[in-house]
Amino acid sequence: MSAAPLEPVAEEDIQDPAQGDVGEPTGLAEQVLVNLLAGPFDKVSITMPAVLRARTAARAADMNLSAYVTEILEREERRRSLIDFLDYLDEVHGLPSEAEIAEADRRWEEMWERLESFEASS
Repeated sequence: MSAAPLEPVAEEDIQDPAQGDVGEPTGLAEQVLVNLLAGPFDKVSITMPAVLRARTAARAADMNLSAYVTEILEREERRRSLIDFLDYLDEVHGLPSEAEIAEADRRWEEMWERLESFEASS
């Protein structure tokens, strides 16, 4: 599945985040774009193994390397924020009991069975 090409946007339709509310971003790409446009850029230099640099550049062939690395760092930051939140919940509420884990597993399996049944009937 390939993404649809982006349509050009007229300059007068581009909203500057520094000028106030530009609405809620509706997708991941828009969230990343808003984050990129929301503040000044910092130019940084990083050191990485040459093999990793080559593989990363190959994966980022359809975008510039800075955009690709920014996207990866955004994803990692969201993942780590979720882990921090889950750790906080464990501190506040304690770890789940074996019975609670078993019930969650049972519900999870039930949900997947319902989804598979729905997909089979479609």
